[in-house]
Amino acid sequence: MTACSRGRKVAAPLLAAAICALLAAPSLAHAARTVKVEPPPAPSVQQTRIALVADVPQWPAAESETAALFDMMSAQQVALIVHAGGLKGDTESCGDAILNARLQVLDDSPAPLLYVPGETDWAECQKPSNGQFDAVERLNRLRELFFPVDTTLGRRTLPLVRQSDQALFRSYRENVRLVAGNVMLVGLNLPGDNNHYRSEGGRNGEFEDRREANRQWLARAFSVAEHRELPGIVVIAHGDPQFGNGWEKRGKPSLLDAFVRRGPRDGYLEFKHQLRDLTSRFSGQVLLVHASDNGFSVDKPLRDSAGKIVANFTRVALPVGTPSRWTELTITPGTKSVFQVQLQDGPKGD
Repeated sequence: MTACSRGRKVAAPLLAAAICALLAAPSLAHAARTVKVEPPPAPSVQQTRIALVADVPQWPAAESETAALFDMMSAQQVALIVHAGGLKGDTESCGDAILNARLQVLDDSPAPLLYVPGETDWAECQKPSNGQFDAVERLNRLRELFFPVDTTLGRRTLPLVRQSDQALFRSYRENVRLVAGNVMLVGLNLPGDNNHYRSEGGRNGEFEDRREANRQWLARAFSVAEHRELPGIVVIAHGDPQFGNGWEKRGKPSLLDAFVRRGPRDGYLEFKHQLRDLTSRFSGQVLLVHASDNGFSVDKPLRDSAGKIVANFTRVALPVGTPSRWTELTITPGTKSVFQVQLQDGPKGD
């Protein structure tokens, strides 16, 4: 009697049949032990592409070129266009006619467009060449025209959080934040012209009030990003903070600073100190984007009080005044660098 026949008398029929099958087909049992299990495919890394521009359009002739640039960016499927300020040439009027014409160009962008003001848009409007307007009045007019609702500009829009939601800062509609590509984007009214610091006697009210609003808004953005465990923050402003002027070891400014140092008071000093402190404590990467008369560059100019480079900070300086070039920011969460930046060509002229 075979082992199989004895098993059928002792064990249940199904169990005996299974034992016999294994004994009769050892090659199948071996195959079962050596089957290679393929790992599941790795999830694809989600990237978000954002276009960065500044100081366009300058002069009426550049309006159609800027519109063509926005069309090209949208055709390349950027998720957002960031305009870091500068809507007009430095000797163009600050009057409503120019502002409305530039608003039409920006608001006709096929892609959502985030705009923060620059100095030519309001802070320098008191100059005779700009029409001798009151700077604060022009800033308030910008707020009325460009920031009436809590969304970006453009034919397609994205929701924004504005600082004006806070009772203490009702007028600061230009200071915004949103999350795109799983990183925080923060817009600040930080213009060139030394951050609109004025050395005339008396209280420098506009500068001091906006400085406090910016301080609170930047701190809040970092806090929210840390709480949400976001891997990066992009800070957007128009003015170049002048990192290379030896600011690192300076303390709180005093009334005597301008006389003792025989130079203008650094209007960006408090911003740079705060940015250094917040970045040093932030677990992710920080990118500062601003316009620059010196053209496109990417560097790490932020240093601590000992002169050591703050490693998780990068600055992107944007070329100004030309629709023929734009800067592409690619956001890749889950990677070490998070941000990749590349200068791109605009539309080819006829």
